[in-house]
Amino acid sequence: MLVNRGFVSSDDRGRVQPGGDNATVTGLLRITEPGGAFLRNNNPVTNRWYSRDVQAIAQARGLGKVAPYFIDEEARGRATSVPGLASGQPALVAPVGGLTVIRFHNSHLVYAITWYTLALMVAGAIGVGIRNESRA
Repeated sequence: MLVNRGFVSSDDRGRVQPGGDNATVTGLLRITEPGGAFLRNNNPVTNRWYSRDVQAIAQARGLGKVAPYFIDEEARGRATSVPGLASGQPALVAPVGGLTVIRFHNSHLVYAITWYTLALMVAGAIGVGIRNESRA
């Protein structure tokens, strides 16, 4: 299973904390996104991924069979010091997770007002139509 641990700036790429073999991951389960709609093409040679194509990433990493989904890990703190590092070594940094945010815009009142207004307009149009027919 692939886990998107988060964003790492280009300055911090050499100082990423490695993931362990056994870990508990909390995040969003997402299906694979091969190709992308309006995105650039993935470039496995330079490790640039513009869409989350699980099979292509697994193939580029030399992984065997992987699940057809991935997990976007939730936000956690940034590691500024790690036990066991010799003094003078730069601290390892954790990727910044939790950047996948799902929020639905709450416009229920606007929708209700719109539909009731449209219903009143239809009722008014029917009333005008009936009135014009009765005059004829």
